[in-house]
Amino acid sequence: MKRTLKPERLVQELEDVAGRLFGEVRREQGFFQTGTCSLRGKYLLVINSRQPLDERIAALAREISRMSTETVYLKPAVRAEIERYSPAPDLHDQP
Repeated sequence: MKRTLKPERLVQELEDVAGRLFGEVRREQGFFQTGTCSLRGKYLLVINSRQPLDERIAALAREISRMSTETVYLKPAVRAEIERYSPAPDLHDQP
């Protein structure tokens, strides 16, 4: 039986994971896409709270997929969402 999370809960879980992986996570409103940026030499994740929930989920999962999550516990539904937005491995890098 596959367990899924409601979108509201999924975005909370992703934000929690992002908080453990990135030095700083901010929620802001404006005309920008959720993503990482560099501020005074440090990377931080800025979440646009005006974006629709599904866009925030996709952006968070995509940004988290770029980080090493080996040392962070991920619930199966959260891991599945992150893997869904992971960049595809380059076939040219295969041995």
